[in-house]
Amino acid sequence: MSSPRHAFTLVELLVVIAIIGVLVGLAAPAVQTMRESSRRAACQARLTPIGMAIQSYHDRWLHFPVGTVAESGPVESVAAGNHHNWLGRLLDLLDQSVIAAHIDRSVSVYDEANAAVLELSYSGVQCPSATRNQSNASSYVGLHHPTEKSIDEKDHGVFVLNLPINRDDITDGLSNTAFVSEKLTPYDDLGWLSGTRATLRNVGGGIVASGDPFASAPPSTVGSIGSHHPAGVHMLFGSGEIRFVANQTDPRVLQQMVDRRDGQLPQQFQSLETLRRQSIQ
Repeated sequence: MSSPRHAFTLVELLVVIAIIGVLVGLAAPAVQTMRESSRRAACQARLTPIGMAIQSYHDRWLHFPVGTVAESGPVESVAAGNHHNWLGRLLDLLDQSVIAAHIDRSVSVYDEANAAVLELSYSGVQCPSATRNQSNASSYVGLHHPTEKSIDEKDHGVFVLNLPINRDDITDGLSNTAFVSEKLTPYDDLGWLSGTRATLRNVGGGIVASGDPFASAPPSTVGSIGSHHPAGVHMLFGSGEIRFVANQTDPRVLQQMVDRRDGQLPQQFQSLETLRRQSIQ
């Protein structure tokens, strides 16, 4: 008398495979969410030393680094002109003295003497979520003005053309003034050392969540902030605080954050709390 066989039938095997497929399908979004949460935390961690370096720069020179340098404004997004920017001046304070030593400030950032640095992939200025950016692009941008306009000396942000801004110029208070945020990188980005829209932006277009808004933009266009994070963008304030600001934030609130001397009562906290309540409902 033969013993009974212990094995799966074809139907049982198909059921098990189906169950595994369903479980994998349910787990995948959770895994992706965990990965993005980790990347977002890493992005914030990269903004922290930038904020500290900005303050240390002011302590050393009694002003913040200028946004960009040119013989005259407005600045256009073309590879011509001096265009040494605020990020390049922070390198020593970011513990990157070797990179800083290879920058020749007597010539343009686009000169052959600075080519190696301009083409360098520097992870300290790259958001981990921006995986499709060109290797020498910066994810982080200084904020030059509340609304869309070309970069000039009369801008109302902190990082402007040729003009060094100090703490006394920020009459709205450091904790109420946004210094740095993130950007979506266009195909013609000029690199992390270039003091053009590559490292300077405004908030005139709100928070850009996707797409390439600069595919056909003229060189005088600067553009707004944005990120590859779902739902929002990081903003570094003059106090060193880093806030994750929702994509749906009222553009008027964003403009108030960037304007260093508008003298208005801070509304961003109330507005962000309103958005939070709306998202819960």
